[in-house]
Amino acid sequence: METLVSLYTALKSILKELAVYFNDSNILIYVSLALMAITLLTHLLFKKVRVVKYLPGLIVLLIGIWNFYEVMNTITAVGSLPNLFLFVVGVVSGLIGILFALIIGIIVKPVKKKKKAVKKTDKVLKEETPGS
Repeated sequence: METLVSLYTALKSILKELAVYFNDSNILIYVSLALMAITLLTHLLFKKVRVVKYLPGLIVLLIGIWNFYEVMNTITAVGSLPNLFLFVVGVVSGLIGILFALIIGIIVKPVKKKKKAVKKTDKVLKEETPGS
């Protein structure tokens, strides 16, 4: 039990030291969760049109790529850091949104009813009987 407590306190102290660097990652998590909620909402609203659920992730992905395109020539400048941050958030959140839409599509895939299989022996018997 003592080893678990000491391990817990060690992990807690490490996470407190690293918490300063996780401020930007919180934004990434919040944007990804919001995009997953929007994807689920679009799926629930437009069940018949399956492509619509991919649009939120695709739009955020394109916004991220556009931010990278804007700073492509001055990528090492200090002024391009916010756009690079938006690029990372947009691409990661966009891919998460697209993958979440794909998971939703797999889960709610329509089930096709299989036709009743006809045995070969029954088919042969029907063909051989005269008058049928």
